Amino acid sequence: MPPPSTPNLLVYRDGQRLVRTQALVRQLDVALWKLRQQPAEDAVIAALLGAGELECSLSDSDSEDAELAAGITDQLASMLCARERSSPSEFGLRKAEQSLAAINDRRELTVSRPEGFAYYALHPLDFADLIRRANFAASCAQVIGVRTIGTTLSAVVAAQLNACGIPATRTTVRPTGHPYDRKTKFIRRQRELITQALSAGAIFLVCDEGPGRSGSSLLSVAEALESAGVTHDRIVLLCSHEPDADSLCASNAPARWRRYRSLASGMTKRLPQDAGRYLGAGDWREVFTPAGQAWPAAWPHMERLKFLSRNHRKLYKFEGHGPYGEAVRQRDQLLAARGFGAPYLGHESGFGTHAVVSGMPSSMSDISPQFLRQAAEYCAWRAEAFVVNVPDDSIRQLEHMAMINLEQEFGFTPEITLPVERAAICDGRMQPYEWRHLGDERWIKLDASTHGDDHFFPGPTDIAWDLAGICIEWRLGPACREFFLTEYQRVSGDNPGGRLVHYETAYAAFRLAWSQMAAGSVGDTADEGRLKKTVCQYQEILENMRLSPLSH
Repeated sequence: MPPPSTPNLLVYRDGQRLVRTQALVRQLDVALWKLRQQPAEDAVIAALLGAGELECSLSDSDSEDAELAAGITDQLASMLCARERSSPSEFGLRKAEQSLAAINDRRELTVSRPEGFAYYALHPLDFADLIRRANFAASCAQVIGVRTIGTTLSAVVAAQLNACGIPATRTTVRPTGHPYDRKTKFIRRQRELITQALSAGAIFLVCDEGPGRSGSSLLSVAEALESAGVTHDRIVLLCSHEPDADSLCASNAPARWRRYRSLASGMTKRLPQDAGRYLGAGDWREVFTPAGQAWPAAWPHMERLKFLSRNHRKLYKFEGHGPYGEAVRQRDQLLAARGFGAPYLGHESGFGTHAVVSGMPSSMSDISPQFLRQAAEYCAWRAEAFVVNVPDDSIRQLEHMAMINLEQEFGFTPEITLPVERAAICDGRMQPYEWRHLGDERWIKLDASTHGDDHFFPGPTDIAWDLAGICIEWRLGPACREFFLTEYQRVSGDNPGGRLVHYETAYAAFRLAWSQMAAGSVGDTADEGRLKKTVCQYQEILENMRLSPLSH
């Protein structure tokens, strides 16, 4: 269970979705066809990630076809690891296609998004690079991937080990239980693999993006291996970053983590060719905030990776590998074409390329009929351009988030109902500094393609979320608020009045929790002070809302 000092606030959403097996099969079939047409690295990655998603979902459902899917993932991982030396194997590609055609599962599967590939710039080959650097001296290896992302990572690790002359087999597990106290149980076939690997003198490599806030998933697998007879010195934890063991939230985490050898891939080296100055972890503020203007608050560890081109004319922002970046690219293109976003110049190595535009970050002083009219037009356009189906469960999660956060903060739990009348991929970031004033009463929206469908709430929801964002972040008084909403209704034909007050409460409840979680994670830094200031602002907003009928 979480330690007493850890606030039970909700900011991360469950991005799982239900998909028919054959729909996943068709998507992978298309990816394999595209790979045949153009055997570039991006095409191999797209197919590999699709195969990993299919394998993970089938494994979670105990499908008999999971082994077939695992074979496809292995073939594609081998192609990717070998691509630096040769083109994709025709034999391997044909074998993957044959295995895919043999999958007969017809059920509805639960699909989880691998966050590192979608949000946090983890390249599949980063773990292959890690294996090359590690230079293991072992006769053989047993690789264990922690689902979700560990499915694909384990295939890459096994492929690279085999390429280095270390015979490797792999399997995957799904630790269960409280996020701070995961447990892993091996099925009979896995116990047999472990016994065989022990007899052969293998090392045991556990793969996950992690270790996350608690480290308990990786630790649960390592400890399950020890319970199966593997000595701790033969277990290696492979992750994307080396944590501060003392900060992990799992019970007795520091001692448990230090019991095992761990290796981290670190920040990816696979970047756009022209990537220059690093702008991640909030460093963009130094470049884009005018001298003398206060920096906005940021949660540096949770930001997407960003770089400035060497001539300072392009901004590279990580937007997702393979299919996870494709939807973002489409939104980027539409935003640019409509004039609401910066010119979009393409996609490379998972990074979107955006033109750096002149102008100034907006501020409260920009509130004017012209700005409010453009903001209303933007929200109305977004509700039409990015229409999406919103599952009932997704909205229930959003309502639950708001009620839990309010109960934790204020000790009251209003009944919040969030009707969906204009479903969309919202923007999610409506703060003044996210708008750039170009002069001549024109603004463009920055950072508008990713936050409405990422690791955090809200996920796909009603456009009222963005309307609430404008009202709250710009501190609109009654007259400006009425003007803004009237303009939105004029352009869209949608009257949000009946549902907006609930969305404003949910929005503020999320931003308050987000700011508190961020402030607790940045240590004694300038960002801690900035984040605590935003906490106070959202607390004041919500305190004022408690006086409305919503709180009764």
